[in-house]
Amino acid sequence: MIVVDQGREKSTTGLTDLGVRAEDLRPMPQCENRSMNRYSLPHNAKGIESDDYVVSFGGDKIVFVPKTAGRGKHYTLHVGPDSGVIDLHETQPAPAGDEQHRTLFAVRRDDLTALLGDTAAILPELMGLLRPLRLGWLKHRNIGVARGIDPVSDDDIAAVTRKHRRRLTIDPQLYEENVYVPDYLEEVYDFPDGSFSLHHRGRQIGIGFKKTDQEGAVSLFWIKLRDLRRFGNVWQGKIAAELTRVAIPQDRYAEYAFLSS
Repeated sequence: MIVVDQGREKSTTGLTDLGVRAEDLRPMPQCENRSMNRYSLPHNAKGIESDDYVVSFGGDKIVFVPKTAGRGKHYTLHVGPDSGVIDLHETQPAPAGDEQHRTLFAVRRDDLTALLGDTAAILPELMGLLRPLRLGWLKHRNIGVARGIDPVSDDDIAAVTRKHRRRLTIDPQLYEENVYVPDYLEEVYDFPDGSFSLHHRGRQIGIGFKKTDQEGAVSLFWIKLRDLRRFGNVWQGKIAAELTRVAIPQDRYAEYAFLSS
């Protein structure tokens, strides 16, 4: 199971099958930020597991455990409700049985809040990628649609996963059963509101969206995957540059005892 230690400086989180000691197993801490509503994973799970990694969600931490990184090694993103500092640190087991902690990134929460305001343009730019979707155009281009290829909503995720040891894992049989390829494009109007995928010659080319208004009128839109990737690459670079600008310099870590420990 995945656990998070309540201690800030000595966070001990990982997988029992990756070498976490039994004496380190403690309950998840409760959320210390009472002004925010906590998101609950489907099936009331506390984490997500794939073949390559495990992600654990605690009250004030997110812990990432790469399964190929060695026994006990993990990364913790701490939101700093008391210190006012958000930091990402790496934890590695030491030969003597202790742990070595190394801060990879840290930023004051106030500075991050200001940064989020500076990146407000990301949403209108993303919405600008939406294109109207017409069934006649799909037929003319020989483009098919499918539902369930990319589970996004809570309902879709719940339909294709099971909870194993408090973690969500994809069930291949449930996933296959959840994928639906309609015989006729008109069946897209019977899809639940949300996303679906567009395919051409066996390759996914876009993500479609169905929206029903209060009067029952249905609107269809889509985004090209190529445009979405380009958008992601551009904004990834912008956000990385801004995070570097507002990050706490390493030579100031001594001002924050938990960063230099």
